[in-house]
Amino acid sequence: MLNDGITFQRDHFVIQTGLGNVKYARSFFIKPSGYPRTVRIGWLENLFSGDDVDVSVHIDPLDRNAAIKKLQDKIDELATVMYSAQKRADQAKYDDVFQKSDDTKIIQREIKNNTNGLFYVSIQATVYANGLDELNAKCVEIENIVGGESIEILNAYGRQKEGFLSCLPLGKNYLSKSDRNLDQRSLTAIFPHASSRLNHQGGFPIGRSGRDYVYYNNFDPSLNNYSVGIFGASGSGKSVLVKQFIARGFADGITKNVIIDVEPEYVELTKALGGVVIPIYPTNSDSASRINPFDIYAEKEVINKGTPDEYVVEKVNINEKVKEAIEFFKIMKQSVNGPDTMLGAVELGVLNDILTDAYKDRDITEDPDSIYEQVQSIDDHGRITYEKKYREMPTISEILQQLGVYLTKGYEELKELTMIVDLFTAGRAFGMFDGQTHIVSEGNNVTLDEAPVITFDISRLSQNGIERPLAMHVITTWVWGRFITSNPKAKKRVLIDEAWQQIAYKSMMAWLKVLSLRGRKWNTSLTLVSQRYEMFDRDETARDVVSQFDTICFLRQADQDIDAILRTFRLSGGVGEMIRTFSTGEVLMKANKQIVHFMSEPTPEEWVYLNTNQNVQMGRARSKEGVAS
Repeated sequence: MLNDGITFQRDHFVIQTGLGNVKYARSFFIKPSGYPRTVRIGWLENLFSGDDVDVSVHIDPLDRNAAIKKLQDKIDELATVMYSAQKRADQAKYDDVFQKSDDTKIIQREIKNNTNGLFYVSIQATVYANGLDELNAKCVEIENIVGGESIEILNAYGRQKEGFLSCLPLGKNYLSKSDRNLDQRSLTAIFPHASSRLNHQGGFPIGRSGRDYVYYNNFDPSLNNYSVGIFGASGSGKSVLVKQFIARGFADGITKNVIIDVEPEYVELTKALGGVVIPIYPTNSDSASRINPFDIYAEKEVINKGTPDEYVVEKVNINEKVKEAIEFFKIMKQSVNGPDTMLGAVELGVLNDILTDAYKDRDITEDPDSIYEQVQSIDDHGRITYEKKYREMPTISEILQQLGVYLTKGYEELKELTMIVDLFTAGRAFGMFDGQTHIVSEGNNVTLDEAPVITFDISRLSQNGIERPLAMHVITTWVWGRFITSNPKAKKRVLIDEAWQQIAYKSMMAWLKVLSLRGRKWNTSLTLVSQRYEMFDRDETARDVVSQFDTICFLRQADQDIDAILRTFRLSGGVGEMIRTFSTGEVLMKANKQIVHFMSEPTPEEWVYLNTNQNVQMGRARSKEGVAS
């Protein structure tokens, strides 16, 4: 700031810092329309860490009502552009604007629900050099570096003085028309985050190691697999850590979280984050939700990902769905005859034929439009409109009826299977999944596609027997088609609480292994949460599932779990003693080859929805030692 004088030119300026000391400098700013489509934490790190560069970020919050109105104006503007693109048959333009309109509507709804905010943001920088040639070279280098993050910068041409003043600590933006609006999550990602404890690009703060924050990127390139295992004894702080993964993951671009909740543990968190809760429990009425295990959805795959030739292929994978449905019948049989029971050759062949014909009879092919039908409706003015409606899919009762037809034809091998399937039809003991999918949600008034968090509450299902593990299997397979393979680009998390309840069913553990292995392709992190690691180590299939995880978190462990952990992950005896004596909230994280020890420390504001100890009053400041999970 202190200088002997400055001479401002149109595209740079010369600053005299002392007798014989001269610096050349140039001010620039990020173009309002030049921000990347999506941002991650640390996306401006290369600019912040540049050689001899000053950076200023000016933030001006918008009034809530003004923000809602401004977003509505933007939605109306985009609607006009969509209409124009549709008239010109410009499908690429229409799809791009439609996505922007959808994003804007989501932000507007979040602001209305007071879970987000809108801000005017302007980012300026001034780079210094010893000569004009060096200055030009530095500016070219900066432009190339930030271009890798899809950032466009503009020279403050003719406004070098205003740019220089904007970069000084004066708290004022002198560069007009340099700002743009950002929501709260995008704004959070701007701030510089650094950690010497875990070498991840970007990420979100997950705890404190000494005086340093630990930043973890669930989708870091160094991780071969995005799945996470979290193990800890009751009261170790496990649930609080998991909730931080969910709540803070938004800052790193994880836009969809699906939780299978057995306590219920995550209901308040879900509602606080603008999500919905879907209760699942046995009933013959429509008061609870029902998931049809035979629903089928289009699968999208990104071809030539990350290249200029990138494109998306969309199709309905009927063969994969039939194999998945056959596994469901295998689990039915195992629930009655034991976990080692298998389907016979005749049972497999007949089920394959029945399921294939069930989809074929509905004219469902690989064409994504085939899972929808055109429905005609007439409004009060007599106008006829047509809309796409999801087709009614096969049900357990329908499959049972077809099994009965084969039985009458002399297929005596189907007799036992038919009797078992009958137990899972509507009105019988386990009939809660028989029928078309029917969603009854609690919480915020948003659709499933818009909800950032979807929690399936299965706490009212019996802990003993097949109800709860079967529900976990049905929900995870339904979520796979509904949210994961249908949206390969978005970062997603599927969290299964108390995962040990599925260990007894090998088919379910095999499915979790597939989900873990295929998760990277679909940008999905499978997150398993459980108390006892030793239970997974005892079972070969369960051990295979955990072995796929590149990230494992251990909180305080019971004595009987220590040896299995040390043997599996090749940790020293000292580490075993450490995790045996951890205090509440202490975590040992192994992320690929990196190991970090930190303390999970939620902020006072987070405790309102993170606390799981009913003996601690919610919403009141408390010490770390006074809270357990």
